[in-house]
Amino acid sequence: MKLEEVEALKQELLNKKKSMSKEEILKKQEDFDTLYIYESTNFNNDDFTYEDVEFLLEDHSREFPDKKRNRRKAIINNYHALQMIHRLSSKKIAYDEEIVKDLHQTLVDGIIGGGVYRSRDLFILGAKHVPPSYLKIYKKMDDYFEKLRNPQLKGFERAAYAHLQFLKIYPFVDANGRLARLLLNYELELQDYLPVSITKKLQDEYFDAIDEYKINKKTEPFIDFLMKLEAERIKDYIKGE
Repeated sequence: MKLEEVEALKQELLNKKKSMSKEEILKKQEDFDTLYIYESTNFNNDDFTYEDVEFLLEDHSREFPDKKRNRRKAIINNYHALQMIHRLSSKKIAYDEEIVKDLHQTLVDGIIGGGVYRSRDLFILGAKHVPPSYLKIYKKMDDYFEKLRNPQLKGFERAAYAHLQFLKIYPFVDANGRLARLLLNYELELQDYLPVSITKKLQDEYFDAIDEYKINKKTEPFIDFLMKLEAERIKDYIKGE
């Protein structure tokens, strides 16, 4: 997938949206949000089905006695965090450290303490990369935001860096993956692209591309992966699927 092809699709998308009503655009966003929240929250487990998520998002007070309470809470929290991103990106408000911490607090609200960088080292089971010591997090996050303020960093390269470097630092005790996927979509929406979701069948390719960055410092595999994902998302949106 070439960048020019994705940019052409983006123009088709913008033209398509001009012909749509606000209600139609909102309906498409709501449908995507449900799918995204299911796929992102369900990344490492299969406790909830898509129908469960759909049912819960229709009424956040619904209970599931046979399922883990924290999973239910994580789904609701993910919904609120995603709405925050839609709201801020629509106003073209770039995120900073305060917003990232607020998003994390929203994601883990009622589950663990949020919005604070981890104070211990982590070892991720099965991972090929060990996150940096907690003693280095503040400096690495300062560098992260400094690079994001660079106007030369843009497009898919910017979105990829925002996602990949955050995952490499792994600044919080939990919910780093969910937050990284939210930040990826935040960047896409700021650039008038569509947010994306990663299906289970794409997870191996997704993780391989992340490892290429973490281990070999290569962003190209993830950028290629992201452009293909975005292109398919736009095509489906335009076709009405």
